[in-house]
Amino acid sequence: MALVQALLAMVFRSAGKLLNTAFGWATVLLFGRVPEDRQIYLSGVAFGSVLWLIALVGVAFPGIGAFLVSFVSPPDWVKPWIRIAMLVAVVIIPALVGWLSTRMVDPEDRPKTLRAIARGYPYTIGLALTLLIMTVFAPLMKTRDLLRRWTTEHIPVIIPPEHYAVVVDEIHRALAAGGLATTPRQAPWMLRAPTRILTWFAGRSLGGSTDVPLQRLVADTIEVLLHPSDLVLSGREKDAAHARAVLAERLTVTHAYLTWTKEANEVEDEIRRAWADLEAHRATAAAERLTAIERKLHELTVPYEEWEALFRQRVRSLFRRAA
Repeated sequence: MALVQALLAMVFRSAGKLLNTAFGWATVLLFGRVPEDRQIYLSGVAFGSVLWLIALVGVAFPGIGAFLVSFVSPPDWVKPWIRIAMLVAVVIIPALVGWLSTRMVDPEDRPKTLRAIARGYPYTIGLALTLLIMTVFAPLMKTRDLLRRWTTEHIPVIIPPEHYAVVVDEIHRALAAGGLATTPRQAPWMLRAPTRILTWFAGRSLGGSTDVPLQRLVADTIEVLLHPSDLVLSGREKDAAHARAVLAERLTVTHAYLTWTKEANEVEDEIRRAWADLEAHRATAAAERLTAIERKLHELTVPYEEWEALFRQRVRSLFRRAA
């Protein structure tokens, strides 16, 4: 009997690790990567939704709830209160999820607190169902890449919803200019279906990010999937590295932000204005903006990869001015 219990414990631990990995894949596949300072909120929202689903199952089906509780072996005096605690969790968790979801958008775009809490209830239902589905789909999609021996790289971007289609076209043209002909297609149905579920339940609770129909650019050797806060580049290591180099070289001034922090985004806006000045042949105004941008880069405190992206954009602007 002890041997059977040990084997079951090992199986459940392995299953738990696999489920945790699949859950991580599901979150990244669904949302992409989010800015580092908001990652903790996304994790809280995702795990909160899953905890809510577990609590709901425990309340609706006491037998399953008792089975789940048996894994943590609570003291005897706690057991009579467990179902009450689950019932309280079913009521409270969506409100907390609603509040946490507002932390993932800029302060000026956040809804009022009561409205956010109210939105948390349909949002939690939709997200719990979506992540449950994606936890099944994610390993299948990851297995497909492993069989093709493809690697995955993430390029930080922030794409305003109103510019999403424009950015897809800009990336398409940048890759073509670098010798990589791609075909625009919809994202795989394994991503589209869960996203539609989330959209139906939650509407604009994520600041509009779920309103965007995800697109990808497909070639024989690479695929580019565009999330509102992430560009996912897949292919064999050599091909993915080539595609990334092409985008780094040619995708410098675009409707997407290539940085995540607000301070860096403001510098990118100034670089766009400098390009607009150059296109309008306002050389003096462009020179003044580029000088101000150089001073800002000396003072800016951002992660190195963001500083490098800004520096690359400024250098490209200087070449454009010299031309």
